[in-house]
Amino acid sequence: MNMKKSGAHNIFSGDEYRITVKGLDPVGEPVPYGTDVKGVYYDGYPQIIKQEGSKAIYEVKVEKDIMVPMCDGIRLAVDVYRPDVRGKKKFPAMLSFAFWGKELQEMFRWYPRQRYNPDSPFWDGSMEAGDINYVVNRGYVHVIPEPRGIGNSEGVYDRSSGSIVGSNTDNYDLIDWIIKQPWSDGNVGMMGSCAYAGQQLETASRAPHPNLKAINPFENITGVGDHFHGIYDALLFNIHAGRHGNDSGGGMQNARLPPIMASLPKEELEARVQEALNHPDIKYNSKFYSLIKYPKKDPMSFDFLLASFHPTPQHSYRTADVRKVNLPTYLSCTWSWRLYIWATFESWENISTPEANKKLMLMPPGSPDRPFVQYADETVRWHDHWLKGIDTGILDEPPIKVFVMGINKWRFEDEWPLARTKWTKFYMHLKGGLSTDPPGEGGHDTFTQPAPYKDPTVYCLRYSTGPLDEDVEVTGPLALYLEASIDKDDTNWMADLVDVDPEGNKQLISQGYLKAAHRALDKTTSKPYQPIHPRRDPVPVPPGEVIEYAIAMMPTSTIFQKGHAMELIIRNQDDLLSTQGIWGVYLLPFMQTVTHNIQIGHSHLLLPVIPMDKS
Repeated sequence: MNMKKSGAHNIFSGDEYRITVKGLDPVGEPVPYGTDVKGVYYDGYPQIIKQEGSKAIYEVKVEKDIMVPMCDGIRLAVDVYRPDVRGKKKFPAMLSFAFWGKELQEMFRWYPRQRYNPDSPFWDGSMEAGDINYVVNRGYVHVIPEPRGIGNSEGVYDRSSGSIVGSNTDNYDLIDWIIKQPWSDGNVGMMGSCAYAGQQLETASRAPHPNLKAINPFENITGVGDHFHGIYDALLFNIHAGRHGNDSGGGMQNARLPPIMASLPKEELEARVQEALNHPDIKYNSKFYSLIKYPKKDPMSFDFLLASFHPTPQHSYRTADVRKVNLPTYLSCTWSWRLYIWATFESWENISTPEANKKLMLMPPGSPDRPFVQYADETVRWHDHWLKGIDTGILDEPPIKVFVMGINKWRFEDEWPLARTKWTKFYMHLKGGLSTDPPGEGGHDTFTQPAPYKDPTVYCLRYSTGPLDEDVEVTGPLALYLEASIDKDDTNWMADLVDVDPEGNKQLISQGYLKAAHRALDKTTSKPYQPIHPRRDPVPVPPGEVIEYAIAMMPTSTIFQKGHAMELIIRNQDDLLSTQGIWGVYLLPFMQTVTHNIQIGHSHLLLPVIPMDKS
């Protein structure tokens, strides 16, 4: 393959590439039953149509703030949206349960779709319960409760329960209530994205109600917790608090203490708090210094932030053991969106659902529009099969739907990784080359990143193939292997894989991260294309010593077209002054000046190259 030689030392801007695909509006594409779909590309996500699904024939009847008693007497406030019919007609129900507030979810009924930033200033990621009108119009009751202590619900929201909704029993009690209502036919499914998706897997993993027939977790956040890179994700706090910029806010206090404060002896807790406050990453960052100083300000963020200094499996973002899930499950995630992609693939690989009853959709990059109304037709097709007994054809489809970037088309696949994968090393060369040919010379490339509170400029190294002389498909999991030394005892390694077209426009394909002090590998679970790092205390890096770092990068699917270039960017900071950074999408900055030396010789990307059909 062609290899471009260029200056490797450069400045990185978070706005230099797109995360989403501009102008794309994913829609379903009907495929007649019996059609050969092997190797076929589709403009929309393909849907084999076997039997006609539910039609939009009902108006919506709204019942607000029904107080539903749980097994301990606490009552939850529940909104019910159901088909407006006379008589005693019964319907299946869809339950959407998470902590974002049912009143916000009602905005699904009138709020115009907003593109993910920077295309709209009004995109609100918390609108995740699903398209109320779409499902009710088609003969489903949509039930949206508020957890304990939220809105009009009684009790206290307690995240220490290990449940997204603050209770391990309320899911069961709600379904038990649903099936006893005069409008219920006794069949229940679940829907929704992100927190609502994680709650579905949590519900399915804990002795689920026998009337729960299927789940549909889009943008899932719950896996087995294998993926760990050691860097605190500031996005978690910014999502919880709805904050942008770096304002630290006041010392506002919630009613409850973070769980970690109750679980540690006083002396150990005080020592850990002081350790965090003295760490440069916290000491020189007012927002996160404030979070440690005021634990009740955001108890969940305090827990995850403090635990990041001494990580354990218990402080992963997962909320359930997905290995216990055996219900029919339709998972999904978007490319290039770290909050969902790891958990979705972990769930796909580990749930106990029979192969015939599980599906996976790999969607266009970035986050879908809000309200989360895209793919509502897939949700209904899935639940039509399991709740209404309509043979829609969805189980006749191959198990995986893949959006292929580059050509921006969809296709079916049978497994992940793909059986036809040719694992290929792309070596980094001096002065910015990237090639399947091993470098003939040694040496190293260097970049120094100043402490960002002194200089917010993000410095990087770049490696490019130059214009490719043929199409190259990369579909599957991938990993970056760096041989490098640093002059401090730690750093953050970050990497971006980018598609560069002949006009210089860039599309993000994959990213990977690793805190150097968490470089240890779990050799029993790691694969060459999927390195896994255990959650345990950090081990300082000996300054100046050359070490190999194995960095998992986000799975992807793209075709780098002829004339385009692959570009690999190596850095140690997110750009906090970019659009993403200002929106709060960044990893906690490394607040020390550090020089990085990448050794040329064995440093490489391991890519899942898919042989192209030459016909």
